[in-house]
Amino acid sequence: MALPEGGNIAWPPNEWQAIYDKYAEWSAWYSGDAQQIADVYARLVVRGPHGRFWAREVREERRVMLHVPVAGDIAEAAADLLFSEVPDIRIAEAFDESAPRDAIEAQDRLWELIDDSGVHSRLLEAAETASALGGVFIGPVWDTSVADMPLLRVVQADAALPEFRWGQLVAVTLWRVVEDDGQTVWRHLERHEPGVILHGLYRGTTSELGRRVPLASHPATADLQEVVTLPPQMQDTLAIRYVPNMRPSRVWRSDPIGSYLGRSDYSGSEGLMDALDEAYTSWQRDIRLAKARLVIPDTWLQPVAMTQDGKAVLRFDEDKELFVALPMDSTEGALTATLFQPAIRFTEHEQTCLHYLERIISAAGYSPQSFGLHIEGRAESGTALKVRERKSFVTTAKKRRYWEPALADVLWMMLVLDREIFRSGVTPYRPAVALADSIAESTQEVAESVELLSRARAASTRTLVEMLHPDWSDEEIDAEVQRIQAEQGRFVEDPFQVGVD
Repeated sequence: MALPEGGNIAWPPNEWQAIYDKYAEWSAWYSGDAQQIADVYARLVVRGPHGRFWAREVREERRVMLHVPVAGDIAEAAADLLFSEVPDIRIAEAFDESAPRDAIEAQDRLWELIDDSGVHSRLLEAAETASALGGVFIGPVWDTSVADMPLLRVVQADAALPEFRWGQLVAVTLWRVVEDDGQTVWRHLERHEPGVILHGLYRGTTSELGRRVPLASHPATADLQEVVTLPPQMQDTLAIRYVPNMRPSRVWRSDPIGSYLGRSDYSGSEGLMDALDEAYTSWQRDIRLAKARLVIPDTWLQPVAMTQDGKAVLRFDEDKELFVALPMDSTEGALTATLFQPAIRFTEHEQTCLHYLERIISAAGYSPQSFGLHIEGRAESGTALKVRERKSFVTTAKKRRYWEPALADVLWMMLVLDREIFRSGVTPYRPAVALADSIAESTQEVAESVELLSRARAASTRTLVEMLHPDWSDEEIDAEVQRIQAEQGRFVEDPFQVGVD
């Protein structure tokens, strides 16, 4: 299937409308912008949940409206748990005892590509948006006018129309708006098929794709080619990968399009996040209404100005220290000021908000302790921390299974493009990717493990040094092993063998 010819085609296509409506809702919660949330529910309120707080707020003017950005916190924590530590990325052939030279060169070049092109930072960005929208696209791009190496690209799920077969991505059409003046919309479509990338430019409206025009018609696409052929090594694959956040997708479980898209960490918690905002808004409203107020006699008011129609503007000076006694009948009693200050329902609101927070976090698959809840008086690390946050680590382990093979494919493609486009001369090898644990063990825990293995004679000196110093180079490890063996006297000759031929 090639790019669409254009015309009166709805965009996004009608069969994707329900999915894109959900993307818009999740995106609004992720943004943390109350106005975006209000706009989304204003558009969806006709067929949306009428009982929601934000669905009501868009129809009623309120003086106090608070939004708690818990959705953004969840997405950030999900990314940190996956990529806060640098992944272990290795070409297996480069670490064999008789490693071929081209494999060692490929490993060195791969580390150089990862560091110089900012791969780790891009992965953090990708993992955060995958948490919010249920998935993300990653792949290599190359532009010799920008960089002298391939770069890692991140494409959001709501800017693509993927096609799956048996759960595998077989094609995808990426799209972006390059210009929108309110009437005319210019869209760039980029279709990925095995061994080829197709580019097209369309001039339409906000709801229709419109007619296809030459790429040179707009500066944003003038430098692109209509057909880009991938290197021979990539003829049977796509130059992009889709990483689902989590499967199955509960919202589109039986949908032929959406069943493979993945599940957002917010899926099913939209009502709870809405209720949390309502609870915080009620709390803030209590604070606003509980301001101390004085009810005073009108005779205490003094004129401070005159209106245009000759009426006096009366005000009470609360900072005035001296008052003149007023003549009055003793039967009327003394004139007094009454203080009015309602109580703030602090405990009730706090408990309600904490309960909603815990439910939202738990529904996303994480432990409340990962977000700073219920950690009073605790200072734990290593094993104790992993036990307490087990749910977060189980969820992260599930997500790793989607990220590791996709990232390995993309890094291999970067090596291929680096050789074919940028003439690096390095033979591309496919690396193995292992995402690191986001909680590092303490020195004491590592030392205890090393001691147990050493006492059991279950590991060599080199292995023990690698365990204690995983960030050291091979040269540093070899030097440390020699120092340890020298201190233990292993280099001293056997006295019973001295002088023996």
